[in-house]
Amino acid sequence: MVPSFHHPYNDSNNQYKSNSKISKQANALKQRIRTDSEKYDEQFRIGIEIEICLVDSKARVVNAQPLIEKLKETEYQVDYEYGSCQFEFKTPPTNMENILELNILFEQFIDHIDKTIQKVYKDREMVYPVFLGANPSPQILREELITNKPRYKKLAKWQSKIPDVEIDGLKIKALQIATAIQGFHLHLQGQNPSHTAVMFNHILNIIPSAILLGANSKLFAGKVFSFHEPRIYLYDQSEEQNSGFPSISKYLDGVEDYIDYIISRKPIIAKDYFELEKERHDDARIRLNSNFYRIETRVMSVQPTPKSLLSMIEYFIGYLYRAINEERQLRPLSVLREERVAVIRSGYNAQSHFNIIDTIRSQIDFAKKGLADLGLKEEFLNILEKRIENKNSPGDYVAKLWHDKFNGSLEQTVSEIIAHIWEKTKTNQPIV
Repeated sequence: MVPSFHHPYNDSNNQYKSNSKISKQANALKQRIRTDSEKYDEQFRIGIEIEICLVDSKARVVNAQPLIEKLKETEYQVDYEYGSCQFEFKTPPTNMENILELNILFEQFIDHIDKTIQKVYKDREMVYPVFLGANPSPQILREELITNKPRYKKLAKWQSKIPDVEIDGLKIKALQIATAIQGFHLHLQGQNPSHTAVMFNHILNIIPSAILLGANSKLFAGKVFSFHEPRIYLYDQSEEQNSGFPSISKYLDGVEDYIDYIISRKPIIAKDYFELEKERHDDARIRLNSNFYRIETRVMSVQPTPKSLLSMIEYFIGYLYRAINEERQLRPLSVLREERVAVIRSGYNAQSHFNIIDTIRSQIDFAKKGLADLGLKEEFLNILEKRIENKNSPGDYVAKLWHDKFNGSLEQTVSEIIAHIWEKTKTNQPIV
């Protein structure tokens, strides 16, 4: 008789042991929170992760491994991502006063990868790094583009069992979506557990606005989609809506509430609390995998230029500082969820309980006051003000480029668009 095979993540006994370990870790973290209640760390220390993909001048996807290995020889922090054509760039934690230095760091990194790409891929067509959140190549929807790393292979196996995702009449396999979309993750440090929980609550209040202002490219896999923000919609659906706006029933009273939320979710491949925490691909998540308390926001647009990235950072920091200090009233979670869905689909035409444009104008004004309270000069918020005035976003800009340039050839049009965007990226000309 042939013995039956039990996958370790489906085996009930193994799952019980895993949950037992996670439960013990959760209790230990709660004890640490009580010990750290009087901590007073530097607030809003900023760390950034940017995911980028590679496409050549023939609109073909490019394996990022040679570039990653070359960049690992430098001082820049780069790593692999889910898709073999993707890579990730991280910055060290930086204090708020050095935002302008972050702008210079990004410019230097962009110049460095431009030169490195020319050396690494000198024997093939021109290769472009794309910072638009969605891979425009018509080739991208191929299963074999998943990076050959154990974690990504395990996630792909899980996603292979999820039904296809449908958008604008096109069906896409769930396991292909993460290979084709990228993100910009902002890590903000809290002073202590209590401050971090309050910050998390206020971040939820500006998620719909951040989606509207910084929507990623509508051009995905050689097609322009009707959604204002197709990247977030596709990601939510590719995990059977196991990601997105945090599914908390009420605002957090403390970080302990967040720990309970995390351990209430069924693990995908996680064996401990910190892996389970990382599996929560929510718009915002609290990270407890260091001595500091920090929140990672995942909803933000990748953006094509450093200045555009920093405009979103100023918006978050300024708004949060003012909102927390003034104890600004939190909006109902149900309203925020509704606004989020409406903005993802309809952008500036979104219908909700409140006028989303008026809401954002108020929040930007609040952010300006918060930066002034911190003694910081606003350098980049005007980019977002112009977007509101023009009812524009990077996603809208790319869609217009597509309609202006399309000549019947997917490959040629994609290559012209990525070349155009890359010039803006290299010269740090924000899209407004």
